[in-house]
Amino acid sequence: MNQTLDIVVRIAKQAWAVLGEMAPWVLGGFAIAGVLSLWLNARVVRKHFGGARFSAILKAVALGVPLPVCSCGVIPLGASLRKHGAGKGPTAAFLMSTPQTGVDSIAVTYGMMGGLFALMRPLAALVSGILCGFAVEVTNGDAPAAGDAPEPELEDEQHPWWQRVLHNGWVVLPRSVGGALVIGAVVSAIVMVLVPPNYVAEKISSPLLQMVLMLAFGIPVYICSTAAVPFALGLLAAGLTPGAALVFLIGGPGVSASTLIAVQRLMGWRAMLVYVLVLALCAIAFGYLMDSLLPAGWLPPGIQAADHCAHGETGMGWTTHVWAALLLGIIGWAKWGPRKRAAHAD
Repeated sequence: MNQTLDIVVRIAKQAWAVLGEMAPWVLGGFAIAGVLSLWLNARVVRKHFGGARFSAILKAVALGVPLPVCSCGVIPLGASLRKHGAGKGPTAAFLMSTPQTGVDSIAVTYGMMGGLFALMRPLAALVSGILCGFAVEVTNGDAPAAGDAPEPELEDEQHPWWQRVLHNGWVVLPRSVGGALVIGAVVSAIVMVLVPPNYVAEKISSPLLQMVLMLAFGIPVYICSTAAVPFALGLLAAGLTPGAALVFLIGGPGVSASTLIAVQRLMGWRAMLVYVLVLALCAIAFGYLMDSLLPAGWLPPGIQAADHCAHGETGMGWTTHVWAALLLGIIGWAKWGPRKRAAHAD
């Protein structure tokens, strides 16, 4: 009983830590999406991301690859695209390509892991984003996901610009994806607490099995593209092949439990399954390519910085608590505050 309670407490603490870690990125995504709503209105999105599928998917990937936004911060941006009329294919392409890398993570990767890793990460984001967009487009059509009624947004000119920014960024989007973020944080915490970080490297020697298990570990866990670098260094130091480390760098930032739940809500179960399958196949393909270019046991120049795994730490400063509380407060206010006031007004 005491052991079970200890595990529950550790999961709760880790979930709170994950919320605190993701909160600045998520809130930044809300803010960016709110500002973009001034430009990404229904007419513009339908023109650029809802028309000719090939060009729309390419535009979505071109927009997503350089953005320094993580797998949770991208959710409000992808939700904004979808709710303004973007097709499922372009939305999936944007959600796939954006969190895998960004200008900041490319610089960190180059400094700590060398030029080859720094080249492979954006290339993998580009290829997987395009393939995911087309796969979702071919297999899913473009009907709205079941039960996905569009949220009311303020787009008309009679409302001041700042009111539209606040409403679309801090009410519509938190109400739409807030539940997915919280559930995803809990799932991530469960995996982090119950699966030792170096367990795979210590027990599995097959490169393919390492890649598959890195996907199984990386996909449900929240970690941003920059924070994934020191963790990947730790995996290399523990004996994983360069290809397996690259698979984690693709799968970990590329998707999280929160992203999967959001994809399901925005585009349906079939799109979510296609999303995971494309990510997994692309990650393993690039992992094999990396292993063909670098030998097993290769260590990058930044390996000295990987003497610990920052991803597994649960120690929290006061800023973590503030960010987590702020994120939950905004989600709760968006879900219940405006609706309560509207009900009282009626």
